[in-house]
Formats: sequence, C-alpha cells, structure tokens
Amino acid sequence: MERDYTYFTSGIRHAEPTSSNLQSTSKYLNHPGLRDWLVTHFLRRNGPDIPIPSDPVMGLTQAMDDLRDEAEYTRLIDAEKEKNPKVRKWLDEERPYMSLTKEDFSKFDPETFGGVYYRYIADNNYELNLGWGYEVPKDDLTYIRIRSGQIHDFEHLMTGGQFNTLGELLPYYFRMSNPFSHVSPELAACMSQMYIFGGHRLVMRSFLHYPQTWPTVLDLITRGIKIGQTSECTYMMDYESALHLPIPEAREKLGFRNAEDVDTYEMDLIYTEQVIPGQGEPPMQEAAE
Repeated sequence: MERDYTYFTSGIRHAEPTSSNLQSTSKYLNHPGLRDWLVTHFLRRNGPDIPIPSDPVMGLTQAMDDLRDEAEYTRLIDAEKEKNPKVRKWLDEERPYMSLTKEDFSKFDPETFGGVYYRYIADNNYELNLGWGYEVPKDDLTYIRIRSGQIHDFEHLMTGGQFNTLGELLPYYFRMSNPFSHVSPELAACMSQMYIFGGHRLVMRSFLHYPQTWPTVLDLITRGIKIGQTSECTYMMDYESALHLPIPEAREKLGFRNAEDVDTYEMDLIYTEQVIPGQGEPPMQEAAE
C-alpha cells in the first residue's frame, strides 16, 4: 500500500524559479563542490584506495576557503575582544604559539606529554607546523587558524583519543562543543566549521557500513561533548607550558575535565576494513588525521 504523505507536506510552498541554476538561501547548498563532497564522503565506505585522512583535502578544505567570510570572521573576533576580557587577554597579551622543533620534542622525558607526542611524530615521520613557519602571525584571524591546526594533535592526548580514525571523534566533538562554552555562538561556529563536516562524515559511515562500531562512536561523541563543555577554552590554553608534565598532570594544569584515555584500537580495525568481523585478518595501521 502506498503511504500518504500529504499530512507532512501540506505546508510546503514551492517558490517560482528565477534562475537556470540550482539556488538556495544556504550558501553551503549553493556550493557545488561542497555538495559533491558531502554526498561522497558521508555515504562512501572506507577503503585503502582513498585513505580516510585525505578526505578533507578532496574538496572540503577548498569549499571552506571559498565560503569563509574573512571580514565577518574578523568582525566577530573584534566584537568578542570588546566584551570578553579573557579573549582580549589571550589575543592581545598571551598569544601562545608552538615554535618547538622535532628535535626540541625529542628532549622531553618519554613519559611526559611532550615525550608521548614526540613518539607519535617520530614513529609517523611527521613534520611540525605544516609549513606555516615559526613566526607568530600578527593578525588575529590568521593566528587563530594556524593555532587551530597546531593544537589538534595535543587535543588527542588531552581528551584521550587515540591516534587512529575512530580516535579522531574525541577531539572532533570536543572542538565542536568547547568554544561554545567560552565565546559567542557566532564566533564559536566560525572556529568549529571544519569539524562539523569532518566529524559527521565519520559518524555517518559508522552507522551505515560498520554497525559493530556504532556503540563505540556514540560513547566517543558523548565523551567529547562532556569534555568540551566542562573544560577551559582549548584555543586559550598554553599547551607548551605543560609539555614537561605527565599527561594526567598536564590535563589538570591546562583545565581539561572528565578526560580519560579511550581504547578504540579493535573497533578502528573494523571501521577501516582492516579486519572483517569474524575473520582474523592481520591489521595494517592507518595514520590519524
């Protein structure tokens, strides 16, 4: 029997078209590259032909660059500085910035925050600062964007998210919730925009293709939100001042609350199709984002 949907659709008003192209009141829907990225990366399975960490640079980063209103973003930063003394102090006085080299990190005790981070970058042969250089940017917008990238891997260790794909969900949902507890919603949304897209593509694939991982995903989302809403502002934290401490002490010093290490290794093997449930295929590690 065909279902009658008229009860749900009775209030819809169809606008008369004025353009031969797809148009909407949403700038996101209007962007063809973003539409294509969403359909592809929200619905696809995972596979070795397209490593999961490469997803954002396959159209999302480019779309965000196109859509970013830098004048409006700057206006929101300036307005926040006028009404929020913590933000003014952070941007005008403190401005923490990571200027350490890989060699600098090698000197930390292996059991400290900095030492654990060094093992991660050394084992994966990663370089630091992603080509941005070591000079602190003078304008607030550029500084915030660069600092956002600098602290992402630190957030893994502080939130307890392992350096694997499912482990990304803890810092993702931490970052999507944390700024909203410290700055205006409009500014917080600007700061977190990449994360709403990047985080939800992992969530969608879990539910659609890897249901064995779904309870773990729900747990990680819940943990990330709780840590984000109860902790100090991640952007304002001076992570570098805590690198010499063991991770539990570093969390306390920086203001992380309700954080603990979460093991996602086995579920991540299923999520990344390195192990098929019921079969004991040997794992092949995939780098985190």
